[in-house]
Amino acid sequence: MSKASKAKPSSVAKPAPLGRISVESWARKHQVEFPTGEKVLWLTRVLRTITASDLGQDFALIGGSAIVFLYREMYRFSTDLDLDFVGNRNFGRKGMRAVATRKDKDYAILDGIAQRLGLKFKRRPKPQDRFVQYEMIFPSAYTRTGSIELDISYRYGHSVMGTVSRPWPIADASLPDFSVNTLKEEELYASKAIAMVDVKERLDFPNEIGLFAKRKIRHLFDVYLLSRQVLDGESKLNLSLFRDLFILFGMTRIKNFEYFRGNAIGSYKDTDIKTELLSVVPRDFPVPTVDEMKWTVRKFLDQHVFTYSEREYRFMEDFRSGHFRPEYLFGAGDMASRLRDTQYYREIVGKAAPLQKRGDSPGKRSSGKALP
Repeated sequence: MSKASKAKPSSVAKPAPLGRISVESWARKHQVEFPTGEKVLWLTRVLRTITASDLGQDFALIGGSAIVFLYREMYRFSTDLDLDFVGNRNFGRKGMRAVATRKDKDYAILDGIAQRLGLKFKRRPKPQDRFVQYEMIFPSAYTRTGSIELDISYRYGHSVMGTVSRPWPIADASLPDFSVNTLKEEELYASKAIAMVDVKERLDFPNEIGLFAKRKIRHLFDVYLLSRQVLDGESKLNLSLFRDLFILFGMTRIKNFEYFRGNAIGSYKDTDIKTELLSVVPRDFPVPTVDEMKWTVRKFLDQHVFTYSEREYRFMEDFRSGHFRPEYLFGAGDMASRLRDTQYYREIVGKAAPLQKRGDSPGKRSSGKALP
């Protein structure tokens, strides 16, 4: 567990109930539908209470919520929370019992948070060994029931670049300012781009592809906006770092990632925009067609991502041969040393199928030696 997590966070007063007037005022200000505004305000209360709890330092907010609220000035609104356990890079080294114990401990804390906020707490069906989904259900003024979905991963145990604390942009008299533990922008976008591509088989969650089969249109929309900024020369993202993180995540999470190119974008339809996207985008923010988004993202990937250097090819080839050498991506320094000593990569390096070389029979395994 991280040292920071040992410090007792400050207590959080129980917030006042949400009223229709405050919800509708906020929704009008941000030009979103009332149910979306209600969800965002409840999400804010849930996240603030989690952040101030014993979970605050061992988890990082990731995904769309982290991007749009912490880095991108709310060009759309996220209505769920993705949390990644980053408190122990050796997590799971002593077996799955430690993982199960940690999940039980966190469940009790989250259940207490729900009770404190006056919400119902529910575990969604079929929890996985390293991934669990919860719902915090609130009384909605606009729908039959409202809920905040929490997706919590215990798979990786670390952040490549280290976590940062970012101010949450939503506050009012009943909800004081607070900051959230998250990842650096390049790491968030690398994971977001991985979520957007068409994946047939995972290495990190084998036999559990159903968890990731639905490629949300919001993934494409987020990467499209980044792509447009990059192509227009307006992005401040470190593209070299983003690309190397994308390669790291791709090779260590997706089978046969080395064969992906710009046409590996997942299947999206214009109807997805209407059903999944428009309700969380401000009314005055232009939303392009799926074809326009996919074409822009394709250009970005072809020009700035799938342009591998020799060192990047070497990393991929060595990984396929059973050798994890992050120094090819990040240089021979502290970061590479930490990654080599991280339990996740120790587990995953043996799961990649070896490259088939001339002279190998179809059933013969590679010798495991690094390729020259």
